[in-house]
Amino acid sequence: MTRRFATLSRIVLLALVCVSLPAGPVAAASPLRLANDEPLVCIYYFPHWWEPWKSSDEAVLRDLRRLRGAGFNTLLLDHEWSQAIDGNWRWLDRSHRLAAQAGMKILPWLSAKSWGDVSPGDRARLARQWFGAEIPFGLSQDGSPAAPLIYDDAVLSAGSQYTIRYLERYSSAALLQVRWKGAVRPVVSLSVESAWIGGFDARSTRLFREWLVLKYGDIGKLNAHWGTALKSFEGIEPRDVKLFDYSGHVAGQARHPAAVEDHVAFRAETTSKSLARMAALVRARRPDVLFLAEVPYQYDAEHPHARGYRIAYGANPESCDYAEIVLFRCTGPLAASEAQSLERHRRRTGQRFVLTYRTYSDWDVDPGTVAFQQSVKLYADQAASLGDGFGFYSFNEMVDTHLTYSPAMSAQQPSGWSPERAERAIGLADAMVRRYLQQVAARPDRP
Repeated sequence: MTRRFATLSRIVLLALVCVSLPAGPVAAASPLRLANDEPLVCIYYFPHWWEPWKSSDEAVLRDLRRLRGAGFNTLLLDHEWSQAIDGNWRWLDRSHRLAAQAGMKILPWLSAKSWGDVSPGDRARLARQWFGAEIPFGLSQDGSPAAPLIYDDAVLSAGSQYTIRYLERYSSAALLQVRWKGAVRPVVSLSVESAWIGGFDARSTRLFREWLVLKYGDIGKLNAHWGTALKSFEGIEPRDVKLFDYSGHVAGQARHPAAVEDHVAFRAETTSKSLARMAALVRARRPDVLFLAEVPYQYDAEHPHARGYRIAYGANPESCDYAEIVLFRCTGPLAASEAQSLERHRRRTGQRFVLTYRTYSDWDVDPGTVAFQQSVKLYADQAASLGDGFGFYSFNEMVDTHLTYSPAMSAQQPSGWSPERAERAIGLADAMVRRYLQQVAARPDRP
């Protein structure tokens, strides 16, 4: 057995052990549908920014038409405000023009990590120029500059202004619209990746202390939960690495894990409440818009990267509560405990969930193999059973994982891609999409 077959087989067998799916068509979920009634099938695709893979209109259009022919109907891509500024909307206009020509829609991410793409200096100056906003910045735990204070009125104003401008510019272009409670409504995401970078400045610390007072009422109850002997809420300082041992907590070695988890929860709730306020400002002008939150990992994943991300960026599930739809970049097929978590949060929030899976570099599997057929069934059936939409990420994003091939790539690149490998990998993704569409074709959308 070749190395790539062995690797994929291990992934498939592990997932089959972790997840038990019913035989035949499943009916636990129903798909989000586009205006033309197609189930939502999406893929991360970058028609700009990641050179040298796709640099010309013709090359992009060839890719998009191929994706459309395989059953994909929606592109997931960065349309951050900073990219709109670079070239005065040129790259974004190009995306919409080419997507429309290929018959595809666009779901845009309008900022990086909750406006973390703004930084002091030129970016702050441009934000002031575009939106009249004086962006305030926070601090990291070590005292270094961090991202904007997501809850500040200036950030909320800038974010809502950009979202409104985007909607006005592209609502009649290729912007994604879905059927929702009897109406067709546009969808945007305020941020790629649920995250708040920072939360350790004096202003945020004051808000955290107020949050703790509301949660515990008196310092004795907090001490009992944290295992501490603090004298007052006023003495709590998140930059104290002995008490708030973030790095140790990621490794499961913090002396006071409950303290760190409370700060993570505060940051998660602050993110959601802030983006809910931003969304409300947008809806004052565009009451029809739906908001989607994007999360790098499925809820309650114990993958080391998932745990580290959740803790470092305050990315608890509650950070996404503001959105009607949540899209996950899954680490792979969900384990049974992760599937249960997904359903638990669905019942808690009423949200719709889209599952996207990473296109691994060992997906160059021949269609005649058992591994190919097992993988197709596993991914497609799980998405049909647990989610309201299906898709893939890392299609043409990074050298080590993308499925597209360009002669401009170096032969020494770690992934060792070739046209033949790319074709096999794309064929596997295509087969997954075909099976998913077969599974959900006759299901009605949820009321």
